[in-house]
Amino acid sequence: MKKNASHENIPQLLNFKLLAMGCHIQVSLNTARLSTQYSQAAIDYQIKLLTSDIQQQLAHWEHIFSRFDETSELMKLNNNTDQWTEVSAELFAVLQRAIHFVPKTQGLVTPTLLKSLWTAGYKHSYETLPKHSMSSTPVITTNVASNSVQNLQDALSANDANQLIERIQLHILDNGQQQVYLPAGMALDLNGYVKGWCAMQLAEKISKVHDWHIPCLVDMGGDMAIGVPSDQNTDNPIVWGIAVAKPHLTDGEQVQDEEDVAILVINSGAVATSGQDYRRWWHEGQWQHHLIHPHYGRPVTSDVLTATVLATDTMTAEVYAKYCVLLGVKEAMTWLNKNNIAAILIDTDNKVMASPAIYSNLIHSSSISTTD
Repeated sequence: MKKNASHENIPQLLNFKLLAMGCHIQVSLNTARLSTQYSQAAIDYQIKLLTSDIQQQLAHWEHIFSRFDETSELMKLNNNTDQWTEVSAELFAVLQRAIHFVPKTQGLVTPTLLKSLWTAGYKHSYETLPKHSMSSTPVITTNVASNSVQNLQDALSANDANQLIERIQLHILDNGQQQVYLPAGMALDLNGYVKGWCAMQLAEKISKVHDWHIPCLVDMGGDMAIGVPSDQNTDNPIVWGIAVAKPHLTDGEQVQDEEDVAILVINSGAVATSGQDYRRWWHEGQWQHHLIHPHYGRPVTSDVLTATVLATDTMTAEVYAKYCVLLGVKEAMTWLNKNNIAAILIDTDNKVMASPAIYSNLIHSSSISTTD
């Protein structure tokens, strides 16, 4: 997704970009109020300090959550199964929320899929994985039957450990120290959850903790969080425009032309996109991607190419977007409509569909259809 200025009351924006935690990060700051209170030199200096602070925070989180660093806290936990392990407040919080989402997604979105990602060849940072150039023909195949809820419920698990989420135990000691018990044979991947969690944490930090309480939009590789200062005028909120771009092919090029699928406007909350189109690599003679179906232990085959979801926080948006891809178009749209969730789905034929709940956030759309 890309960010555009609001369609009204265009704010003064200051953007800076970072590369951390395996993704491109952009922080957009609304400096309109600051320009009336501080000199440009003071603003530039404060943004420099803020950028440095964010870089340090991201480095700290990466050392906690990276699955490509054997010294990270997450990998130490993965290497110490069948025993209680002391963990940081950050890891405890993210894992607790990840477990919370498992029953909400029928067990399809689960943090227990690291070994399946390894089997699919995702053992190293995505930037280092082999990617063969392809023709302009989309490489996504469709197998809707494999995504039906009944078939999913009847399927045999390819990895029993994936289904034992209830065996993970979390405990807080009297002194406040957090502990996690990870059963033998299980290994955690928290990457998707972490991106959403970090985006929201940074947005809250910038807009509510920083001395200047700066309105902001934080984009962690497509997971976007809006930071709203506590003293913001609720009668005239700052509105952010977010462009939903067309999907990518495996060679990184977009489908057809550069026209965006839709422009969304939001003044709070979060947006996240998940899909089969971009994060793909070549392994053992075939294309793989990062959305693992837990019942089969391999990348899902779905007729949802990408899903974009709006929610109150970025982790929720990320989880629900992934869930829509895993469900497939028909059942995803049924679930979205039943729960009044705002979303845009693009299928493998590049057809764009939207749930009714998103229409209040649309200012531009290109050939979007709805299902009631």
